[in-house]
Amino acid sequence: MDKKLRQNVGIMIINPAGEVWLGKRADGLKFKFNEQMPQGGIDSGETPLEAAYREMKEETGLQKEKARLLYESKEWYSYVFPKPKTIGKHVYDGQKQKWFLFLYQGDGSDFNLEYYPEEIEFISYKWYPLREIVQYVVPFKRDVYTKVTEEFEPIIQKFLSRRIDDTVSL
Repeated sequence: MDKKLRQNVGIMIINPAGEVWLGKRADGLKFKFNEQMPQGGIDSGETPLEAAYREMKEETGLQKEKARLLYESKEWYSYVFPKPKTIGKHVYDGQKQKWFLFLYQGDGSDFNLEYYPEEIEFISYKWYPLREIVQYVVPFKRDVYTKVTEEFEPIIQKFLSRRIDDTVSL
């Protein structure tokens, strides 16, 4: 039987040190693994990139001007929920996600987790080393996080090495 997957975007935000933003889910306090990167559905008529900017703003308060797009995943990654989930008027078995890598270009005061008070997604956030993030997310998303991390790591390393080269040449 085919699974009904909701089209979705995932957003990895890194700081200039290459650390990854993970938010503690507001609805996940009862779970051991309750952190994740921002993500959300693609609205009708919206491109995946437009959805990524919208979701980033709604869930973290981060404005487009403070996030530089570094990369878009080549693949769509998918995962299945432990049990079907109703989102809006539809029931889904999981999500199919296009992932985006953004560089945070602010001073540390640009995140507002209550930007969209009708649906607060996160209650706090923390920056983590890239290779550590998978252990903090719910088990059913770990395969996707592992694949995204593997795809994005060379891009992040290239960015970090260029920054070092730029600093050295000054």
